[in-house]
Amino acid sequence: MPNIKSLNPVKTWLITGCVMITVMVMIGGITRLTDSGLSITEWNVIKGTIPPLNEAQWEEAFDKYKQIPEYQLRHAHFTISDFKWIYFWEYIHRLWGRLMGFVFFIPFVIFWRKGYFDAKLKKRGIWILLGGGAVGSLGWFMVSSGLSENPDVSHYRLAIHLSAAFTLFCYVYWTYLIVKTRTKDLEPVDIFPISTKRILLLGFSLLGLQIIYGAFTAGLDAGTIYNTWPLMNGRIIPENVAPFDSFWQNFTDHKDGVQFIHRNLALIVAGITLFLAYKLKTQGISGRSWFWISIIVIAQVLLGIITLIDANSGDVSVFWGTLHQLGALLLLIQYLQVSFRMYAKPRISAHNRKVN
Repeated sequence: MPNIKSLNPVKTWLITGCVMITVMVMIGGITRLTDSGLSITEWNVIKGTIPPLNEAQWEEAFDKYKQIPEYQLRHAHFTISDFKWIYFWEYIHRLWGRLMGFVFFIPFVIFWRKGYFDAKLKKRGIWILLGGGAVGSLGWFMVSSGLSENPDVSHYRLAIHLSAAFTLFCYVYWTYLIVKTRTKDLEPVDIFPISTKRILLLGFSLLGLQIIYGAFTAGLDAGTIYNTWPLMNGRIIPENVAPFDSFWQNFTDHKDGVQFIHRNLALIVAGITLFLAYKLKTQGISGRSWFWISIIVIAQVLLGIITLIDANSGDVSVFWGTLHQLGALLLLIQYLQVSFRMYAKPRISAHNRKVN
């Protein structure tokens, strides 16, 4: 087992990775909300690192953008200045991804050579690197869907890309918690009742589904309709929520149905989360997690409502939309922390006792 002091740089590396993924998710949200994602029509890992440096290069990049349906159907009025603005966000999005690759890969190699990893941490590090590469590849898989006939990227591919990024974050953060626990003195391990474990599992599962529906909502621009709350234009269930015979088409491929699921699933997730917080508090387990998970889920619901109502002009606010996406990640962190104390910490503590 590595020396405890040697794990401190590993902790810093992992938490830095978590912060960078968080920033990446926010930049991705801004890219989506500003319709910037299709501004760079090619994927060049090395060459694409350098942006256009003179007017001739800018005109060349703009000409390539003019060939895709998004420009022809929606942005034909764009000037070169308009193009530079959307190009900026997609360029930053890709550049940040490249920077993340260096931040994850170079320290990993150094820590490996210095023997900071045991077999399990080494394996987790390899999976982190592979996961980062997969997220980047899925980003291009998403972008490519909007470069041909359809001026929009596939909302299914958007959901896959976002889910992959959130999954990578979960894996990196969980690894951080493992390393953090190894470097601390042994603490009493909370005993979680079976009922509380079931509530946590249900809440976590529905939160994952809600994140997917958030991606569906963004990909379909479903947040720009029914901009009232708590009713959807005066009705609990609007007539146009399910106009098709296909359940799948109504609730995964149709704006009205997708928003209906997203806004009502949010209330279910919030209710289960608050009930979980109540159980944690009354059972005296998981420290102050009950407080933070309650505050964040309430704030996230309020942010969702504000984002929805503010979009009555036809556009989702970049500020509120990005903040709402960040709120989902913060709520996910709270669920990860409680899950770790419930499942992983007892095993790590038992392992440390054997080692000691």
